[in-house]
Amino acid sequence: MNSQTHTPDAILQTAFSFWSSKVLLTAVEFGVFTRLGDRRLTGAELGSELKLHPRGIADFFDALVAMKFLGREGNGPAAKYFNTPEGALFLDEKSPRYIGGILTMLNVRLFKYWHDLPEALRTGKPQNEVKHGAKGIFEELYSDLPRLEQFMGAMTGLSRINFEAFAAQFDFSKFHTLCDVGGATGLLAIEAAKKTPASQVHQL
Repeated sequence: MNSQTHTPDAILQTAFSFWSSKVLLTAVEFGVFTRLGDRRLTGAELGSELKLHPRGIADFFDALVAMKFLGREGNGPAAKYFNTPEGALFLDEKSPRYIGGILTMLNVRLFKYWHDLPEALRTGKPQNEVKHGAKGIFEELYSDLPRLEQFMGAMTGLSRINFEAFAAQFDFSKFHTLCDVGGATGLLAIEAAKKTPASQVHQL
């Protein structure tokens, strides 16, 4: 085997990928994209609004720039940060196409459970809420309104793009009634109703 034709790039990129993932998930948790909106702020200004310690401000925001989730105008302390078109469209909570709900659930709930993947593979036992003496996932979710809202937001974020595409491609005009069963916040029904406002739409 000629070692000159092989590199460890993919291995190292995958191994370190949780670093960039956690930076993005933390930015969503802090509301970076929503706070910025259509403004351009220096790192100090944005960090102050988010109540961040000055030590990590430049590294944190510049990491988001390097990953192309934020834009930056200028250099040094006077540089101003702003939302990229994708950030404004998908990560600003005020946007009708916001998908941050699924990122919030990844950060708050699923990130810690994936840490226990080795134990899951060795034991075959669940590593979610059940592991810690709680009830099953849906029993837990429906007993706690904030967590249920978080879950519903996650399902909306995960499904939004697919539902928009489906509603745009499928011809609903020949049908008089649409029943969306188990559709979380009813996003599919909403998108279908936008395309065919005369139809009856029910979400269960």
